[in-house]
Amino acid sequence: MKLKDIPLQENFLEKLGISELNPPQVDALKSGLLDGQNLVVAAPTASGKTLIAELAMLRNFEARGKAVYLSPLKALASEKYTEFKRKYFDLGLKVALSIGDHDTAGEWLGRYDVIITTNEKMDSLIRHQASWLKFVTLIVADEIHLMNDAGRGPTLEIVLTRLRQMTSAQMLALSATISNAEQIAEWLGAKLVRSDWRPIPLYRGVVYPNGLDGDEKQFAVEFDGKPKRRYDIGGGDTEPAIIEDTINRGKQMLVFLSTRRYAESSAEKACKIVTRFLNKEEKDALAKLAREIEGALPHPTKQCTRLARCVQYGVAFHHAGLIAKQRNTIEDGFRNGLIKILTATPTLAFGVNLPAWRVLIRDAKRYSTYGMEFIPALEVQQMMGRAGRPTYDTEGEAIILARSADEANDLSERFINSEPEPIESKLAVEPVLRMHTLALVATEVARSRSELLEFFKRTFFGFQCEDFGFIEKKIDKILRDLEKWEFIEKGTNNPLQKSIKADYLSDFKPAWSLDDNNLRATRLGKRVAELYIDPLSAWTLIQNLKPQTDTENLMAICGCAELMPLLRVRKAEYDEYADAISNLPIVAPEVWDVDYEEFLAKLKTALLIQAWMDEVHEDAILERFGTPPGELYNKKLSAEWMLYAGRELALILGRKQIANAWNKLVLRVQHGVRAELLELVQLRGIGRVRARLLWQNKIKGIADIKRVPEKTLADIVGSKIAKTMKEEVNKGNVSK
Repeated sequence: MKLKDIPLQENFLEKLGISELNPPQVDALKSGLLDGQNLVVAAPTASGKTLIAELAMLRNFEARGKAVYLSPLKALASEKYTEFKRKYFDLGLKVALSIGDHDTAGEWLGRYDVIITTNEKMDSLIRHQASWLKFVTLIVADEIHLMNDAGRGPTLEIVLTRLRQMTSAQMLALSATISNAEQIAEWLGAKLVRSDWRPIPLYRGVVYPNGLDGDEKQFAVEFDGKPKRRYDIGGGDTEPAIIEDTINRGKQMLVFLSTRRYAESSAEKACKIVTRFLNKEEKDALAKLAREIEGALPHPTKQCTRLARCVQYGVAFHHAGLIAKQRNTIEDGFRNGLIKILTATPTLAFGVNLPAWRVLIRDAKRYSTYGMEFIPALEVQQMMGRAGRPTYDTEGEAIILARSADEANDLSERFINSEPEPIESKLAVEPVLRMHTLALVATEVARSRSELLEFFKRTFFGFQCEDFGFIEKKIDKILRDLEKWEFIEKGTNNPLQKSIKADYLSDFKPAWSLDDNNLRATRLGKRVAELYIDPLSAWTLIQNLKPQTDTENLMAICGCAELMPLLRVRKAEYDEYADAISNLPIVAPEVWDVDYEEFLAKLKTALLIQAWMDEVHEDAILERFGTPPGELYNKKLSAEWMLYAGRELALILGRKQIANAWNKLVLRVQHGVRAELLELVQLRGIGRVRARLLWQNKIKGIADIKRVPEKTLADIVGSKIAKTMKEEVNKGNVSK
């Protein structure tokens, strides 16, 4: 179909940057995309699903509607925001991005035509009952197959159920190729657009060290299970040979590995190969890129230096242990062709759009609670889908590395010649169910047990579930817990009012039957729901809102699900942490107690956060706790949020002194400083390092900054920062 045949304004169509639609896009149009029809589009990576969303958004904008674009990841949301804002700014289409604070109603978003947000942020906006939500006329749910993910899936499922209940908006769900797409479409009341079309062919195969037919110098890539071609890779180890073959062809490759450590070591090994193929211009550009990577933190860590050294040779590693600025720089370097080989953990497969000509999946298994397990086929197919760049290549290759012929056959059957696993709801996990149950009561979506059950029956879980009885039992237990913690309450004429606490303690727990319209959240319960934390975590915090040491407060938040996973204490570290326990005012379980290991993990995680607050350098933290900057940053954010939640709960309960103590911890975690520097770090451009330098030079607060000459400040922090500091304090923008 030609672009001119699409019934949209000509100036809108010009922005799309194409002249003709591809098969999935044509199918979506024929299925009613521009007529308000709900659609589920299930198609491979790089098949043009985003453009389908853009067509729907432009039609919605023509009709003066408001669109919401839901993304599973902040990085993906940011990428779409940058793309849409650049592309459609001239049309007057106003695009907003909201991925941050979960404790605001976001009323400002009502002024925008397209609101791009994460699933979690949208859930928070719904809980805060943002007034503009009722005006939404189009909902785009990107990567809807992630409902299968136990961490992200339940929130997406609840958000879609709530939005369908609150609005009459058109629903457009975008998905990878999945086996039960029909079921998701039926749940959403949508038509299914299924396609296996890709703009360029993808050749998929399995390679193992002995090659094929006993020839150690060859490997084959198959397409639809049939041998397509063989390549001479020079013998020796397969992975380096495939890397060299890729660079020889002037191409780029993504290598997926199961752990961060493997990603880093694999990158370092690749450096020795890639550097031989770089010209002077590339080496100069990479040296500049390496300096950016190393300078991403005020004081580079060993990991920063290690990464920069790899980048200098045209290789990089990518995982959650890096800070966002480093990941963004690496992604840009890979997109523009400077970085030739990028090694990564599997999470990159669901992240930003980083296609390469070739994808190598070195590890098809990863560690789990039960030992080494195969990665789900859906994830492997997402990794494979990164192979092939429509604007650069005429084909793509995805290769799984096996260790033997038998394993090669197994991997081929498991990942290439079979369909991915069906999407199954993960909503029945109790912490998730508990969190959303309170939110539904707090926002008055459910005023009784029957209304609560009715809502869950409308979820994808309810759609899939044949026997709803076991979920009723879970909800009854959750309701008893929420009442025990005084987060919800019942009407006074309920016959169970007097016996509920006894029921909670008994072995036999009858259904928590309620009359209509007598189930409501308390003021405390509403605040817990708004804070976007597990009610059990809130109860844990409330029990610790009392005078106690900083370490005890930090251990309290480390007992909450939001800080998981905790840092594991190795056997070799037991003595070290046993000594730490003896020097702290805390009571530990006995060493034979089954809770002892978890207690040590809480302590280690709490001491990590405390080390950050005590201004310990990131390198020393990495050395002591094994926590790289990116992981430290994530733990810092989680700790900051939970301490903030504790402060808010203390205020609700009227414990002002406790709220003050927790607020001090919030600020210390936010800035990574001891208490005496809190006044200094309120100034723009003054972080933990500059603040300590000022303190050491007897400049301890705003009054001292006003008093000393600007030149004195410049000698300590530099002339630009000194000038900014003077201007800020003289204008009175900073309070003590």
